[in-house]
Order: sequence, then C-alpha cells, then structure tokens
Amino acid sequence: MGVLAALHLAEGGGFNLFEWKPGVIFWTLLIFGLSLPLMIKFVFGPIVRALDERDKKVEQAAVAAEEARKAAEAAVAQAQAEREEARAEARKMVQDAQARAEAQAQEAVAAAKAEADRQIAKARQDIEAAKRRALMEIRQEVVDLTIASTGKLLQRDVDDDAHRKLVNEFLAR
Repeated sequence: MGVLAALHLAEGGGFNLFEWKPGVIFWTLLIFGLSLPLMIKFVFGPIVRALDERDKKVEQAAVAAEEARKAAEAAVAQAQAEREEARAEARKMVQDAQARAEAQAQEAVAAAKAEADRQIAKARQDIEAAKRRALMEIRQEVVDLTIASTGKLLQRDVDDDAHRKLVNEFLAR
C-alpha cells in the first residue's frame, strides 16, 4: 500500500480504491506525465528495440531457412542428375563390355574355324601324300610282280633294270 493509503487507514477509515479525490488524481497525472518520457526512453525503447531485433532475427532465420531449402533442393536435383549420369555411364559400360565379349567370341569362333580349316587342309595334304606313296608302292609292287611273272613265263632271267624301264614306260603311257 502506498503512503496515502496507510494514512487513510491510520485515521480509522478503510482504503477505497475507487474513491474520487481530485488532489490524488492531479498528482498521479503529474507524476505519470513527467515519468512517461523517461519510461519511453529507458523502458519501452529497449523493449521495442529487443522486439525489433527479435523480428529481424526471425526474418533472417526465415530467409536463411528458405535459402537452405533451395540449396537442399538444388543439391537433391544435382545428386539425382549425377545418379542418372552414373546409371547411363554404367549402362554404356555394360553395353561396351557385352560388345567386346561378342567381338571376342566371334574372333575366337573365327580363329577356331581357321584352325579347323587349316587342320583339314593339312589332313587332306597328308592323305594325298599317303595316297601317292601307296600308289607308288603299288606301282612298284606291280612292276616287281610283272617282272617276276615275265621271268617265269620266259623261263629265263631277265635284266631287272631293262624290264623296269620298259614297264615304267608302259605304265606312264
């Protein structure tokens, strides 16, 4: 309680807040009027500045959050683009590997075919050579048999070299 209220209680009366007393109102208004500029400067000013600073910080935080959101969206978009690029590169690498594998397989088939053809040709040459040798041996055997049979027919010994020459000429014709 204020000083006036204490005096009023001491006089035996109760304190009435709503009692009309022009002197009290005058002094209250005068003190309030004199203290208002001081309260505006020293109390309300710092409060208003603190509220303004808080508003600025909130605005800055909102702007920073928006910038961070945009940066995050850009990073996500870039990551997706890089992922798609990596997938495309991986697909290309797989296709290249498949193409190389197919080319190597075709080369291997061609090499195997060439080797088989070479071996077949060599086998044919070997068969032809063996055939010629066999024919030569058969001819030689025929000559020997012819000379032997001619010798028996004539009952005399015939010169082998002369008969061989004769038989070879006959066979050559």
